[in-house]
Parts: sequence; structure tokens; C-alpha cells
Amino acid sequence: MMRFNRLVSNLLLLLALPAAVFASGLEEERSRASALFDGNQEVRPPVADPGVEQRGAEADFLRQMKEVLSSGAWDGPAPQIRPFMFRNSGEGWTAQAQSAGLEGFLWTKKELEGKYGTAPFSGQLGDYFSYLDALLKPVAWTGELRAALSDLKNSQLSDGEKNARLNAMLENYVSGLQANMEADDAAAWAKKARIYELFPRAYNLAGRRGAQGFKSPSDPAKTLFFRDFRASDFDAIRRMGFDTVWPMGILPIGVRGQTGSGGGSPYSISDHGTVNPDLGTEEDFRNFVRTAHQAGLKVIVDFVVNHTSLDSKLLAENPDYFVSYRYDGPCPGDGYFETYWNGGKYCVHNGGFEYGGGIASWIDTAQINYSNTALRARMTETVKGWVTKFDVDGFRVDMAYLALNNVFARTWGKSMPHEEFYRQLIWTVKAAKPSAAFMAEAYAYQEDLGACGFDTIYSKQEDSRPEGQTGWYNATEAGGASQIQSSVNRAAFLAWQTGGAGSVMFIGNHDEQAPEKVYGRRLPAALALTFLYPGSVMMYSGAEIGYDAATSGEQKPLPFSVPCRINWSAGDPAVKKTYQDVLALSARMRAELGDYEIEPLWPGPGQAWAGYIMKSKDKPGLRRAVIGNITWNSTRAEVPQAGFSGSLEPGEYRVLELP
Repeated sequence: MMRFNRLVSNLLLLLALPAAVFASGLEEERSRASALFDGNQEVRPPVADPGVEQRGAEADFLRQMKEVLSSGAWDGPAPQIRPFMFRNSGEGWTAQAQSAGLEGFLWTKKELEGKYGTAPFSGQLGDYFSYLDALLKPVAWTGELRAALSDLKNSQLSDGEKNARLNAMLENYVSGLQANMEADDAAAWAKKARIYELFPRAYNLAGRRGAQGFKSPSDPAKTLFFRDFRASDFDAIRRMGFDTVWPMGILPIGVRGQTGSGGGSPYSISDHGTVNPDLGTEEDFRNFVRTAHQAGLKVIVDFVVNHTSLDSKLLAENPDYFVSYRYDGPCPGDGYFETYWNGGKYCVHNGGFEYGGGIASWIDTAQINYSNTALRARMTETVKGWVTKFDVDGFRVDMAYLALNNVFARTWGKSMPHEEFYRQLIWTVKAAKPSAAFMAEAYAYQEDLGACGFDTIYSKQEDSRPEGQTGWYNATEAGGASQIQSSVNRAAFLAWQTGGAGSVMFIGNHDEQAPEKVYGRRLPAALALTFLYPGSVMMYSGAEIGYDAATSGEQKPLPFSVPCRINWSAGDPAVKKTYQDVLALSARMRAELGDYEIEPLWPGPGQAWAGYIMKSKDKPGLRRAVIGNITWNSTRAEVPQAGFSGSLEPGEYRVLELP
């Protein structure tokens, strides 16, 4: 591994440099270290067969980099190292690193030292070295770095000099690994994806075409969605600033137990391996994907991991794939239904999740059993088929955390295989298509899902960290200033890091109430701070015109329970203008800044706004700031570095120039 050997030589050189030379040459040393990872040199030892063995070595190397940078080692469902806890000795508080790996440790260390100086944390220098050795030890190719760190620890330098050189060594090493990740992680596109979610049976293609800026729609006869979708339809999506489409609800829907009058829930799936014939044939869908790719868009589809319909192909194949038992008597009335297989009757549990100390069930679904290894293999091959048959680019995994070992075992009282299902699934699919990405719908256990290999995770609810709620949707929905500011900080880290799962920011999707209902007059600021985020963002079709067909029994803007079809000439003109303005602003900022990263802005005392600095990576020195008020009350706003002083009403935002 030539690059790593040369990097460590550079790190050892740092140990020998006088302190003054060290300080003055830091940028040069960082640049030299990064150059060792520019993709032009051999990363891993050559192998005799450049085929399967080489791909396997590449996958192993990628997994190890993710472990070092983000998750640390895991033993099945159990982490072997926890995020480092920094202690401020002067004020008596602790702060948890943003992740268990090098990126989370380095980000948090630099952030805290930048705010409070190094003195309050000086007593932890020995802990730093112990943590780093434990993190790096499981990965063989980090041995020389471990040796360099040991030499630094045992050197005669002062603690202050050791700490400064430690920071520089980690900055160099992390920047090198991040360059490797950019070169090797073919699915990294997902962390910056701009996702447009559309609901085919509600989308009204002809109506949108006829609108031409949302004029009166036509009312054509029913067509097959995938057969009818054209390149110009993708172009309309791309012009709004999106590069990825998620056609939601494209799998066949079960008939038994179907609810509502709208065609059933698109998450009550009768066959996980094909498309709903009401939307077109498999060849129609292949053409849909090809046309999207030609238009410069990627396509992700649902993987409904937790359940099927009551009459699914998988249930007919084998009830042992489900949480079920064979029984000749009556099935329990609450949460179970009966089915027959090989001459026997089975009681099968409805799909469900933990809720209020018990299990809440979706009555039109059957619960898949992830303690069954044969089922795991069956589902893995089914998901893999979507990349081999249709060339899709990724998967949005519905309620992803429900299939984690710890969650599933606790919910259903099952003894689980040692390894997580998702590690088998994700790396098998990526072996077939390395650029295939996995996005988790998750409201808990984000750390576990990231360690399993997910590329992105919903930023909705994440309240397991010491700083409280850092999920973007829930923080902005509630409107509390401190939570929103913490969410910005968390989002900035997740956009910067490369080894773990990125976040998917949104203020609405098919499961939530229409954003204009949730945010009210706060909508413009919430939308601006979301869509200027450099990581992944998501919007559902119809949101851009404020279309809302919610019913008293179902608050979704595009409900499942009743027939629904977007009227592209309806909606709310004020909401439409807000979206047009923010989408145009986002396009301008991307054109002006190119690729950029963000740095959180921390308001002064008594100020309730949130914001961040956008720093161009393509044009060093070019910076802009965005601030907005997503709270329910007006607030004073002082941004001295931008020369701004004033007030912001709820929903008001500003983009500021910075010197």
C-alpha cells in the first residue's frame, strides 16, 4: 500500500521538525500529504487475477476506510469503540465526538479548541492517544500511523507541542483518506443527490405537460406511466435543480386486505422483484431508467424491508420467511391473519414496529422474519435483481432500522444471526454495481445503519446525541432555536465527512403534512436553509405548487387511501412563488460557488436565527453566508463578519456576501 507508507514517512518527518518550522509549514505539509492520495499511485497490492479477487480487495479496502474514518470496528450488531467524549475541565461539561472514527474526532476536537482554546482539554492528551490506538488497531494498514503516534506520545515535546503536531498528523491523514474515498467510493454521489420524489399514480404527466408553467391541465385517458414518461419530462425535473428521481410506490400492490379506495397502500407489496403492471412492463421501466440516465438523472427505488402484502409472492413461497407459526386452531385476532401452505394453516403476524411498549401493526401487511438466514439470502438476491435487471442507481429503504438485529430481536423475541442483514445486502449489491447507493428512512439507530454501509440517512429525527434533537425536519418543525442551530452543526459535519452516511435534508415528503401547513410563514427560511445545503436534499412532487389533497383521515398531501391526482393548475400561488425563488437561488449559488462546503454560524446571546457560511472548494476564498429565522418569533440578527445587523421576521432569510 504505497500511498500509506509514503504518508507515514511524511508524518514521521513532522515529528522531527522544530516547532517553528512545523507551524509555518503546516499548509505545505497538508498539501504534500494530500498529494500522496491523488489517485495516481497504487493504493493496494496487485493481485494475480484482476477480476473477482481484485473487486473483493477493493471492497474490503473501502470498508476499512469507512471503519477508520467513521464507524470504528463492529462485532456484529455491537460497536467496539464509542465516540470520544471531550471534557472541558474548566467548565465541567463534556461533548461527544460527531462519530466514532477519525473524522468525528478531528472535527469535534478542532471545533472545541477553536471555541475554547486547548487549555480546558489539555488533561486528555493521554486519552487521545489511547483512543486513537484502539480505533486504528483492527485495521492492519494503519500500523505505521500507530507507531508514529506512539513515538509522538513518548517524545520529549511539551503537551502543547504534542497536541499541535497530533492535530496536524490527523489533518494530513484524514485529508488523504478523504481523497481516497472520493476516488474509490463510487456511491458517494448519493451524499450530494438532489432527489425529486414522485408518486406515479398521482403525478398526472399529461396535466403537467399541458400546464407549461402550470396552466390548465388536460384530462387524458389512463396511460402506462413508465411507457409514457419522456425525456422532456425528465428535463422539466432537471431544470428545477434535481439530479435524482425517486418514483415512489412502483411495486405491485396486494389485493387481500387492501385498504381505502385509492388502489391500496404502495407499501403493501405483493412482489418485491418487479414493477406494478398498472404502471408498465419491466421493459417499460428499463426504458424509463435508460431515458433518465440519458437526461443526466439517476433513479432510486423503494426497498420495503419490513413487510409484504397479505397475499405476497414471498408468503406463498414459504410462510417460514415470516413471523408465523403453524397452528390448526384459530389465530389470535389482534395482529395476526391466517394463510395456508403445503396443506397446513399458519398464523402470520401483521407487519409492525415497537410503539408505546407494545407492537403497532399495519393491518394490510405481513411481517418478514429477519432471524431466518434463508430469507436474508432471498431478499438480498431480490434487491440485487433491481441493479442487474433494471440498472437502478440506488434504494430508499423503508423503515430501515426495523431490520437491525437489536431492534428486530427486541420487537419479535427472536434469536438473530450474529451479523447484520444489511452488511450482507449492501455489499452484495455493491459488488454487482459499486455505484449503487442505499438511503435509509430512519428515525433511530442512525449510527448502526451507517456502520452497516448505508450511504445516506433521513435527517428527520435524531435525538440520541447529547446535544438533543439534531434531525433537521423535527428540529425545524418544532421551531426551537437551539435545536435548529445544533441541527445545522450536525448537518455541516455530515456534509464534510466521507466515511459515514450523509444526511438527506427535507421539509416534506409523502409521509408528512404539506410543508406550508407545518411551517406556515416560516416556510421561506426553512426551504432556503434546506436547499442551499451542499449535501443531499429531497422534495416530493406537488410541493413546488403547494398542492395538498389531504383528507380528514390522512394528512399526507398525496394520500394513499383515496384517488389522488395532482392538479398542476391548482395549489397555492404564494407557496409556488416561494419554491420558485428558493430553487432559483439554489441554482445561482451552485453556479457561483461550484462545489462548496459549509461552516455553521453561531448566533450571539439572545439571537434565535440559524445559518451557515458556504465556502467554495472550486474557487478558494469565495464565500457566502445564509441566515434565516425558522422560529415562531422575530429575532435580532448580528453577523459582523458580513457587516449585517438587523432583525429577521419568522420565515425571513438573507444571503450575505463575505470578504
